[in-house]
Amino acid sequence: MDPIAEIGLPDLSEDDLEQLVQDCEAEVTNFILGKVPQKSIEEISVVCSLDLDEKLDLEISIEITQKYQTEHNLDEIVAQATQQGTEWIEKRLLEMKSD
Repeated sequence: MDPIAEIGLPDLSEDDLEQLVQDCEAEVTNFILGKVPQKSIEEISVVCSLDLDEKLDLEISIEITQKYQTEHNLDEIVAQATQQGTEWIEKRLLEMKSD
Protein backbone atom coordinates (compact mmCIF):
# COMPACT_ATOMS: atom_id res chain seq x y z
CA MET A 1 0.00 0.00 0.00
CA ASP A 2 1.28 3.46 -0.86
CA PRO A 3 2.01 5.81 2.02
CA ILE A 4 -0.41 8.68 2.65
CA ALA A 5 1.05 12.19 2.54
CA GLU A 6 -0.78 14.98 4.36
CA ILE A 7 0.38 18.14 2.59
CA GLY A 8 -2.81 20.14 2.19
CA LEU A 9 -4.01 21.01 -1.26
CA PRO A 10 -3.94 24.14 -3.36
CA ASP A 11 -7.13 25.09 -5.17
CA LEU A 12 -7.21 22.78 -8.18
CA SER A 13 -9.36 23.18 -11.27
CA GLU A 14 -10.15 20.36 -13.70
CA ASP A 15 -7.52 21.85 -16.03
CA ASP A 16 -4.94 21.75 -13.22
CA LEU A 17 -5.73 18.09 -12.53
CA GLU A 18 -5.52 17.21 -16.22
CA GLN A 19 -2.15 18.97 -16.55
CA LEU A 20 -0.82 17.25 -13.42
CA VAL A 21 -1.85 13.86 -14.83
CA GLN A 22 -0.16 14.52 -18.18
CA ASP A 23 3.01 15.82 -16.53
CA CYS A 24 3.10 12.88 -14.09
CA GLU A 25 2.78 10.40 -16.96
CA ALA A 26 5.64 12.12 -18.79
CA GLU A 27 7.80 12.14 -15.63
CA VAL A 28 7.23 8.43 -14.99
CA THR A 29 7.80 7.49 -18.65
CA ASN A 30 11.05 9.48 -18.78
CA PHE A 31 12.20 7.85 -15.54
CA ILE A 32 11.64 4.37 -17.02
CA LEU A 33 13.33 5.28 -20.30
CA GLY A 34 16.31 6.47 -18.28
CA LYS A 35 16.61 3.02 -16.71
CA VAL A 36 15.68 0.64 -19.56
CA PRO A 37 17.05 0.91 -23.11
CA GLN A 38 14.27 2.29 -25.29
CA LYS A 39 15.13 -0.09 -28.13
CA SER A 40 14.32 -3.05 -25.84
CA ILE A 41 10.81 -1.75 -25.13
CA GLU A 42 8.06 -2.99 -27.39
CA GLU A 43 5.28 -1.18 -25.58
CA ILE A 44 5.03 1.05 -22.54
CA SER A 45 1.84 2.32 -20.94
CA VAL A 46 1.84 4.78 -18.07
CA VAL A 47 -1.49 5.97 -16.73
CA CYS A 48 -1.72 8.38 -13.82
CA SER A 49 -5.11 9.19 -12.38
CA LEU A 50 -6.02 11.77 -9.80
CA ASP A 51 -9.33 11.72 -7.97
CA LEU A 52 -10.20 14.81 -5.96
CA ASP A 53 -12.91 14.42 -3.37
CA GLU A 54 -12.20 15.42 0.22
CA LYS A 55 -8.64 14.32 -0.47
CA LEU A 56 -6.57 13.77 -3.59
CA ASP A 57 -6.03 10.13 -4.54
CA LEU A 58 -3.24 9.23 -6.96
CA GLU A 59 -3.00 5.97 -8.83
CA ILE A 60 -0.15 5.13 -11.18
CA SER A 61 -0.47 2.14 -13.49
CA ILE A 62 2.55 0.98 -15.51
CA GLU A 63 2.78 -1.79 -18.08
CA ILE A 64 5.97 -2.60 -20.00
CA THR A 65 6.45 -5.18 -22.72
CA GLN A 66 9.99 -5.80 -23.91
CA LYS A 67 11.07 -6.96 -27.36
CA TYR A 68 13.87 -8.94 -25.76
CA GLN A 69 15.10 -9.71 -22.27
CA THR A 70 17.60 -7.37 -20.61
CA GLU A 71 19.42 -7.57 -17.30
CA HIS A 72 16.98 -5.04 -15.83
CA ASN A 73 14.53 -6.05 -13.12
CA LEU A 74 11.31 -4.58 -14.51
CA ASP A 75 9.33 -5.12 -11.30
CA GLU A 76 11.90 -3.10 -9.38
CA ILE A 77 11.99 -0.36 -12.04
CA VAL A 78 8.18 -0.15 -12.06
CA ALA A 79 8.19 0.20 -8.24
CA GLN A 80 10.86 2.93 -8.47
CA ALA A 81 8.95 4.71 -11.25
CA THR A 82 5.75 4.64 -9.20
CA GLN A 83 7.62 6.14 -6.24
CA GLN A 84 9.16 8.77 -8.55
CA GLY A 85 5.71 9.74 -9.83
CA THR A 86 4.29 9.97 -6.32
CA GLU A 87 7.17 12.14 -5.12
CA TRP A 88 6.91 14.33 -8.22
CA ILE A 89 3.17 14.93 -7.64
CA GLU A 90 3.77 15.79 -3.97
CA LYS A 91 6.54 18.24 -4.89
CA ARG A 92 4.44 19.85 -7.63
CA LEU A 93 1.45 20.26 -5.31
CA LEU A 94 3.65 21.93 -2.69
CA GLU A 95 4.97 24.29 -5.37
CA MET A 96 1.43 25.12 -6.49
CA LYS A 97 0.35 25.68 -2.89
CA SER A 98 3.13 28.21 -2.34
CA ASP A 99 2.41 30.11 -5.60
